[in-house]
Amino acid sequence: MNENGKGNEKAVLEDKLSNRNLIMYSLGTFGRDFVYGLFAFQLLNYIIFTKQLTAGEFASITFIIIAARLFDAFNDPIMGGIVENTHTKWGKFKPWQLIGAVLTGIVIITVFSNDLQGGAFVGLLAFLYFMFSITFTMNDISYWGMLPSLSTNEHDRSKLTSLSNLVASAGGGLVGVLVPALTTGEWAINGSAIDGYMYISIVAVFLMIVFQMFTIFGVKEKPLPSNFIKQKSLTLKDMFKVIVKNDQLMWIALITILFSIGTGVVGGGLSMTYIYFEFGYNGLLLTLYSVLFAICNVLFTILYPWLAKKFTRTKLMYSTGISIIVGYILMMIIGLAVPTGAPQSALWYGKFVGMALANGIIGYGQGFYMIMVICIANTVEYNEYKTGNRDEGLIFSIRPFAAKLASALQQGLVTIVFLAAGVLNITNKISDFENQAAQGLITGDAKLNEINNIIANVPEEPKIILLICMCMIPVVFMICALWIYKKKYILDDKKFAEITQEIQKRKELNQEATSIDDVQ
Repeated sequence: MNENGKGNEKAVLEDKLSNRNLIMYSLGTFGRDFVYGLFAFQLLNYIIFTKQLTAGEFASITFIIIAARLFDAFNDPIMGGIVENTHTKWGKFKPWQLIGAVLTGIVIITVFSNDLQGGAFVGLLAFLYFMFSITFTMNDISYWGMLPSLSTNEHDRSKLTSLSNLVASAGGGLVGVLVPALTTGEWAINGSAIDGYMYISIVAVFLMIVFQMFTIFGVKEKPLPSNFIKQKSLTLKDMFKVIVKNDQLMWIALITILFSIGTGVVGGGLSMTYIYFEFGYNGLLLTLYSVLFAICNVLFTILYPWLAKKFTRTKLMYSTGISIIVGYILMMIIGLAVPTGAPQSALWYGKFVGMALANGIIGYGQGFYMIMVICIANTVEYNEYKTGNRDEGLIFSIRPFAAKLASALQQGLVTIVFLAAGVLNITNKISDFENQAAQGLITGDAKLNEINNIIANVPEEPKIILLICMCMIPVVFMICALWIYKKKYILDDKKFAEITQEIQKRKELNQEATSIDDVQ
């Protein structure tokens, strides 16, 4: 074998992803995503079903959430730069993972364990929401920024991304399965949504810290090369220059934003409220509605490395995107065309099962997000190809930036839909009985009887508005995302392989030049 062949072989071996890193890194995100799912997708549900709010107070909460998420989004590149400029004996990622996990835990427990109402609650939420934006970002940027640093091999990176997203989906998915059942209906902890959310928040924080320890203590990062020279710290201007000049990163960020807005409005409160209004105030119904979604999502994640080899990443992108469009259109047709009938009647069961099956198709399509993560990771090599610098932490800060910017816009859409449908008029009545039950003024059975009477008298108009919005918003945004991907994104499997090969050649030439200089 010639010298270049040995060099290539050595480079491949050095970049091989170890099973230890594969497992320990992936396990770290289970608790993180459970906490994020609880805060991002259940907070609004917690608020509208446990707090008494005027339309003005609800609008204030919406403004707070949008402002905090926008702040959070624009804070991400700054945190990415801080990570890049961090140099400790524990590396640049792990210190921020630990600090962020502990501080986020304090915020989460405080949010879900207070009995404030009205303006006092709005004031507390304003402070805590901005704190969450800072503390979780510390953890999130440093966690995902570590991923592309563990391997540049496309197959290994697909395995790592796939397993990490599988664990993340399990953590976040568990929120959707457990929280409704344990906070609403007959299975609610202590018969109260208020107690349910409090105890769940404590468990969530415990899981986040414990599972983060797998990554902090279990992942072995690559040692710095002997000829490592500490780079000059990036200024704020440098950070944004790196991001803006990476055109592929910008396009994939826009696609991620569109996807996150479209699908986020559904999980952000529209689907839960519709299910409760249409089929009954029972969290177990929402759990059953979400089961097939979760199963299909998990199966796609598990099979992704095999599917990517067989069909290419681009084909999978289109298949997942089209599945989301088809699933929501089918769900809307079932919701509008099939009468609900009396509770537990044949029509009631038929309509519920039909919508749950459509949700399963959407669950497969949710794999679109995992492919987005891989596309963002691949822009690290694109950045190295163009500039000579990798900047993993900074570039990967765009993933949460896009998600949080999208969640701010998504929150505005959810609020508009809720106000248009008159949802608060109904949920304020429900939260009144929830608070009476939590204070021991009425029994759990009495609470459920009163709430069931409220649900039975919900007019058709709010339900139709909720259904149409929760189906058509994701369809429109998904169509736009696929169009941009087709027109603007060029880093398919073939192009990425060409780039990584060119980077490797440059490294070998640099090594040869360094060796010649040393000899001379």
